[in-house]
Amino acid sequence: MFETSGFQTALPKSKVSPGDTSPLAVVVLNWNGRHDLEDCLRSLRDSGYVGLRVLMVDNGSEDDSVVWTRKHHPEVEIIETGQNLRWAGGNNVALRKLQEEKFAGKILLLNNDTIVPQGSLERLVGAFDEDPEAWAATPRICYAHDPARVWYDGGRIGRYSGWVRHHGIRQVAGKLEPGPRYVEYGTGCALLLDPRVLHEVGELDEQYFLYGEDADYSLRITEAGGRILHVPRALVLHKVSASLGANTPQKLRLRSRSHIRLLRQHWPPSRWLFLFFGQAVFLGGHSVYHLWHGRPEAAFAVLQGALDQLRERSQ
Repeated sequence: MFETSGFQTALPKSKVSPGDTSPLAVVVLNWNGRHDLEDCLRSLRDSGYVGLRVLMVDNGSEDDSVVWTRKHHPEVEIIETGQNLRWAGGNNVALRKLQEEKFAGKILLLNNDTIVPQGSLERLVGAFDEDPEAWAATPRICYAHDPARVWYDGGRIGRYSGWVRHHGIRQVAGKLEPGPRYVEYGTGCALLLDPRVLHEVGELDEQYFLYGEDADYSLRITEAGGRILHVPRALVLHKVSASLGANTPQKLRLRSRSHIRLLRQHWPPSRWLFLFFGQAVFLGGHSVYHLWHGRPEAAFAVLQGALDQLRERSQ
């Protein structure tokens, strides 16, 4: 059962003893998200993880996020960038700080519109610690408004189609496989990293304006020889699309633009013919869907984002 007051779920008792897991730093990126921070930071404070370190990177917020956090969560380390560096840039600021300090523990990149139930961090880090092949790990992510249904249960990347998608989306969590497994794509909503990723792969690519950065990083991890472990028994709840809203033209345009950039960076020319047909179905289908539902601006945005990126790369 999910209780909004205490952010608790009926998770099975963790087999990991407190203090047995690696040191953990959680990086929470924030931009004008004070109301989301209230739930997120409280859940981290009450997570029960021994020695947890929380860093909030504020990307030039114009609300009272920083003042509120200092007052209500003095345990949180605040990094103010002074401007909106977006997802990759803001997270890179924290990653550089941890590298400079020679932080040797695990690093969790976490959206500010999330809630972490008690015991989830121990399960996630504990499974990660036991797998030497894993360079990154992800929890199962369910909808905050409907915790029984899954938003992310591992990610797939079509090596010929170019489709990047979530496994298990909108399915009932109890009907999905609970055991850990390797996946192709780790969502940036909650992405746990081993320090060696920073040495072997480097920082996040700040050339992605918005969206696609996590898929790019996942591909770079696997191309470097690492694996991404998915741990369904670790749970995070997500207030989906809290920042830009669902299916707004801005969101759809940025997503299409980043998607085309991702394909051109990671797919060899020998597969471009397959990509053409796969993306024609993908982008065309999305546009038709929005037209059918009376959203011509959204339909145009899907195609405009792709054309913007193609035009930019051809100049």
